Amino acid sequence: MTEKQGRSREKSRRETEIMRAELIVDEMASAVRFLGGEGTALAQNNRAARAARLPHTVIERLRWKKIKRIPADIADTIREAVERHNEESLARARHQLAIAERSNGALVARLMEIDADFHGAEIARLRGETVGVGRHADLSRRE
Repeated sequence: MTEKQGRSREKSRRETEIMRAELIVDEMASAVRFLGGEGTALAQNNRAARAARLPHTVIERLRWKKIKRIPADIADTIREAVERHNEESLARARHQLAIAERSNGALVARLMEIDADFHGAEIARLRGETVGVGRHADLSRRE
């Protein structure tokens, strides 16, 4: 190597592959913790193993980064489990939103039966309307 050449600043293929493997190891360790939820490490490992449908020992080795080169089928299984978990969480949130909307509707109907004039502000709040504040109040004055 001559004085002007210097060392190549680009990363070698081997270094790139090592970095990619380390990123996958980190991703899998965090995915196991995510799938496991709250609790002790043993409880998290058990829940993650059930969710991913993998043996407990594989999950434990993923969590503690004992596997340096994670096979693609294991990584795909964990990613699918995370995707399933996210879809289930979204469905649960939608269900809770629907329940809350129904209970708000029932509460609005009850308040209107009692006294719509007295509880007008509360009824508007439960319906998601704004009364006398913000942009809607300004627009109603101009008309």
